[in-house]
Amino acid sequence: MSIEASVLRELREAIHRHFEPHRHSALLAAIIAAFAVRPLIGDSRASFAIFGVALVTILLVALYNINVDELVGERGRLLAQSRQRRMLGWVLAAAAMAERIAVIFVQSWMLNLVGSICWLLFILFVALSELRSVLKHREVTGETICMAISVYLLLGFTWVFLYAIMFQLHPDSFGGLGAAISGHPAGIQSIFPVLGYFSLTTLSTIGFGDITPLTLQARYAAAAEGITGQFYLAILVARLVGMQMSQSTSRKAEPQHSRRPSEHGEDQS
Repeated sequence: MSIEASVLRELREAIHRHFEPHRHSALLAAIIAAFAVRPLIGDSRASFAIFGVALVTILLVALYNINVDELVGERGRLLAQSRQRRMLGWVLAAAAMAERIAVIFVQSWMLNLVGSICWLLFILFVALSELRSVLKHREVTGETICMAISVYLLLGFTWVFLYAIMFQLHPDSFGGLGAAISGHPAGIQSIFPVLGYFSLTTLSTIGFGDITPLTLQARYAAAAEGITGQFYLAILVARLVGMQMSQSTSRKAEPQHSRRPSEHGEDQS
């Protein structure tokens, strides 16, 4: 048992050592894969299982990102906050994963609604955690860019599940979605790719108009998503430019500081 435990510990440390520096780019890759795979695999029962695997991959990578969090500031307080975030993340992830497993065997309106709520809360939690990491960074790196893009796409994912909840509670919330579920045995599951398309076009304020919010709640939700997308891009660009300028200024000032001790030493000699 001690040898097996040692091997497992070394394997875990090796995975952590190689995966931890690229965890944000891995999350971005999982999100892009989930967005790209779903419209390509059709509406068969196997396709929903594949999409479920993609969602679970996002879930696992997101949990790893939440657990591996940089602590900057007062250590005791930050450790307590980190434990609370991890506990909340695991609870939301467990509920979301349980829904993915249950939906394979059981198809019911209530299960789909509860699952949409669970995934909405989990994706929103991950988006806020990634946004927090972006704001904490002091240098513009490849991982910083990946985090920023992940937050943007996670915002789109969040509204997908919000729209799904609205549609399940009020099927007349959106115009143009009726044909998406007609003739499909999977029912509500078949509208997620369409809602993903609507969410991304709304977030980017493209708005083709083929799908329209009809109820007051849906209209305000769509308006809030468009405003959020524009404000996020504006604030993000300002943040990244400010970080890059500060980084460039510190690099230019660094040689001057490094020369002063040597010049001072030469004067003394």
